[in-house]
Amino acid sequence: MNLSYLCAIALILTVSLSASEDNEELLSKRPPKDQTETLEELKDMLVIAMQNMVSNNDLVTQLTQNVVQNMLSVGENKKELETLKVSHSEEIAKLRLELEETRAELQSQIENGESELRTLLEVAETKFNSSLETVSSEIKQEISLISSEVTILSAEEGLREERCAKVCAGTTGRGRTNWSHYSSAGLHVTVDISKCGFVSVPTITTALEGSSSHWKHNGGSEVYSGTATSFETYIHAVNSDLRGRADEYEWNMEWIAVGYIC
Repeated sequence: MNLSYLCAIALILTVSLSASEDNEELLSKRPPKDQTETLEELKDMLVIAMQNMVSNNDLVTQLTQNVVQNMLSVGENKKELETLKVSHSEEIAKLRLELEETRAELQSQIENGESELRTLLEVAETKFNSSLETVSSEIKQEISLISSEVTILSAEEGLREERCAKVCAGTTGRGRTNWSHYSSAGLHVTVDISKCGFVSVPTITTALEGSSSHWKHNGGSEVYSGTATSFETYIHAVNSDLRGRADEYEWNMEWIAVGYIC
């Protein structure tokens, strides 16, 4: 405020001095006159000077008013700035409060969701266990329906529960047996019994079946390498000619297996 006021005063003084210097310069250039004329001119100059002073006073007054208005404007701006600061602080506080409330709500939803998910998993697990028990009961019931007339007195890998005993039979099929040559006059076949579902080595009985000449050969009742899923048989042919006609004569292996399925 003091700097603006001093600048205004300095401007007024500069204008006044300039006007006085101009008047003196005009007087020095004019020719000398009589005292009456000179007195009149001095009066005129005094009037002009007074008018200038009045004008300068008016200018000072106007500048002072401008300074005051500027001061008032600065004060209003400061007040408005403080109001904005307060308003912004309130908005920030409000936003922070809303953020905390939202965060708390999300946390609650997450916890509730975990609880619901845990409940759903428990329900699913209960249903699964119930279904498993039902299926196990049905399997046991089906096993119990197996004919009790099947009695195994001895087994390759020891006796098990009588209700688990099973008889399974089959054939390699006429014209469909996968015979392979063995040595100079022999035949070999591996028989798959995996569909019987045995869990241990069963007791296997075999016979060579066909339409011609199979009675001449040996090995039809011999079992090799028996397991829960397969066994092998070797047939000794009396000559190579007959061995080559195994498919023509529809030779195949028929078998019966008795064992445990549980």
